[in-house]
Amino acid sequence: MPKVAKKNVLVLATFAFAFIYRLFLLLRQTYPPGSDIGFQAGVISSITRSGNTNFLWNFYQMGGGIELEFPGYHIFASEVMILTGLPNFLTQAVVVAVFSALIVLAVFLVTRLVWNESAAFIAAFFVAISQTDIQILCWGGEPNIVALFLIPTIFYLFLKRDKIGRAPFLVSATFLAAAIFLVHSLSAAVFLGIASVTILVVLAFPRTFNESRKSILWWVLPLFVGAVLISPFLATAVPAYLNQNVTILGTPAIEQALVVNRAVPIETSLALFACVALFFLFSKVIKGRFFSLPVFLVIIWLLVPLVLTQDYSFGLYLDSIRFLYFLIYPVLILLAVLIDYSLMRVTKVISSYFVSNGENNKKTQFPNRLTLNIKAKMKFKAIYGGILLIVLLVLTLNAPIFCYPWTGVRVQEFYQVMDKDGYQAIEWAKNYTPADSVFVSPMAYGWWLAGVGQRPTLTDVALQDITLAREVNISENVTYLLDTDYAIDNGYIQVREDGGYIARHNPIFLADLNSADSPYPFFQFNSSQITLLSHIGNSTQSTNVAELPVTDVKLDGANGDSPSIIINKQDSLFSYTQITEVTKGSLFANMTIIVQGLTANSSMDWLNLIFDSQGTLQQPMNNTLAILDQSVNECGQLIFAQTQPTISNFNSQNPCITQLSYDLQGRSAVEIQILVGMFPVNASEIQNPSVLEKALTANLQNLPTVPALPITTFDYKSALQQYNVSYVVNLDSELNPKYADDPEFSLAFINPEVTIFKVEANATTIRG
Repeated sequence: MPKVAKKNVLVLATFAFAFIYRLFLLLRQTYPPGSDIGFQAGVISSITRSGNTNFLWNFYQMGGGIELEFPGYHIFASEVMILTGLPNFLTQAVVVAVFSALIVLAVFLVTRLVWNESAAFIAAFFVAISQTDIQILCWGGEPNIVALFLIPTIFYLFLKRDKIGRAPFLVSATFLAAAIFLVHSLSAAVFLGIASVTILVVLAFPRTFNESRKSILWWVLPLFVGAVLISPFLATAVPAYLNQNVTILGTPAIEQALVVNRAVPIETSLALFACVALFFLFSKVIKGRFFSLPVFLVIIWLLVPLVLTQDYSFGLYLDSIRFLYFLIYPVLILLAVLIDYSLMRVTKVISSYFVSNGENNKKTQFPNRLTLNIKAKMKFKAIYGGILLIVLLVLTLNAPIFCYPWTGVRVQEFYQVMDKDGYQAIEWAKNYTPADSVFVSPMAYGWWLAGVGQRPTLTDVALQDITLAREVNISENVTYLLDTDYAIDNGYIQVREDGGYIARHNPIFLADLNSADSPYPFFQFNSSQITLLSHIGNSTQSTNVAELPVTDVKLDGANGDSPSIIINKQDSLFSYTQITEVTKGSLFANMTIIVQGLTANSSMDWLNLIFDSQGTLQQPMNNTLAILDQSVNECGQLIFAQTQPTISNFNSQNPCITQLSYDLQGRSAVEIQILVGMFPVNASEIQNPSVLEKALTANLQNLPTVPALPITTFDYKSALQQYNVSYVVNLDSELNPKYADDPEFSLAFINPEVTIFKVEANATTIRG
């Protein structure tokens, strides 16, 4: 009994360390890290809201609407929140820390069953400091954590069925299976894949595993009954999932974003495939056979998500990186077994002389021989423990898959979203704005605002993180709304314009690259760097275009083939008009600047435009200027129609800063036209300047034509009306003038980190 008690204490100590470690990371800055915890808070708030509960409806995220988040975790957390009275985010932190620590016990039990107890202790320690677990906790994957606990727990019950009895097995396995089906859709699918492959292989070759078909069929029953128990929810959720999920619907933009941002390198998958052979080898060494059911289950546990990491290779576009979460525990189990087996062999060699002395000394009396054997065994444990301690320290302190508290703090700080100022703004929104006020916010902060502040919130969710078809257009429009006022995109070139209230993007030209999921900024004009030199009578002056008051801004011809953004600015001396036009099926946009003197004795001398660009400036030729960006195999070209400028380069390298100086020769009115384009280049054009020069000359003679793609436009005023936006949240103080100087907005709340602007046309009067 004392021997068993010591082992239990060690296991429970590992569990306690894991729990305290996780809770420390989650609450060391009061507010848990990650944005997803705000999303989960929104689901919980929707469940606990008064009235009939629809588990597939979220009242807050992305303005409110259907939601594909399976609610098992949220139901459990909401019950804990109601019983304890703890705040939403604090309840979640405690609950997820408990479930994450429970994974330590689940992996310990599975490893002890599959291999031995000493390897199980090592595996439990690895899980306690697993960086994967810490990463999931810190970005807010609460349902993922619960599912990752349920999977090894159910597998343990499957493998222990004969020893725990039929009735206890059926009851416990059924409810746990129902729980995983209700907690997380992707985890449930992976779990079913692992269980199904294992069941089918054993049914096909029962003698290979020394099992009967009847015994493996007992695995099927709890899976079936568990699905039946939650069938009322599944009957609603599955059709909604099939009809609304963007990865199932095959949305090209989402597929491109997943491949670019979330694909697992094939080299990583191939390296992990080597683990499969090691599993079979250790099964032969330890179990005496290559195929035993416990080891085979762990192999399939590794193999199914490993194959799915290359899903896009066979036309299935999912978040490939998330499949790595499921295979980390088989990998840690294998590593624990490898260490345990190696140390056992090494320790036996070191301590062999103690055993041999006790056995070979035949003249030694029985009590003395027994004492020698006991001492040898004690020596064996001491040597094993000492070497193990050294190995664990060296390995876990250097291997990137592990994360001690001091490195865990860095992970937590990386994902930290909320702080005192941010939460103060959320409390203001919750207390002083109408409950149906629609907010627009950056995603990480917006999910907290929606879930904890309980306000419908539109966010700029990255394409690879979108699951619902309805969210695609919302996300794209919010991305524009938080960045700029107007945009035109013809599929090849995109133009964004800040509207004149801030000097930053006036305008910015971006290239639509096939290799990227978002446009690549190439040329940027800044109105604070556009100056007009003039004289009135004998007086000379310099006018900064950014300081001219805006008189009119509009998006013209939004539904046509050549939409344009028109900005008019004027003071008592000059009027300044900038027209940026994008045409369907063209690689070049047309930027026209018209300056008019408004007094009889005024004349203009010089107009200087400074622009920033990516790449390296090429030698100017005739009436064109080119900049080559080898990092994306793209070349930008400016073609100067009519007036030719003097070109001055301040930095020819990336970023390239160039000034265009136009001699206006004292005229009172002038019109300047610049064609701005980007086009892909090949290796020959990059390496051979003469080949590139021919391409640039060809563009001068005839602008290249490309297949016409649909044109998309964005007008911030139309977007504000379309989504009935009441408030816009700005986290970048440098962008405050974009809203503060625009009559469409008024300041509603401000602190050092968060500024909230009220949309005058849509928001009702605030109460404080």
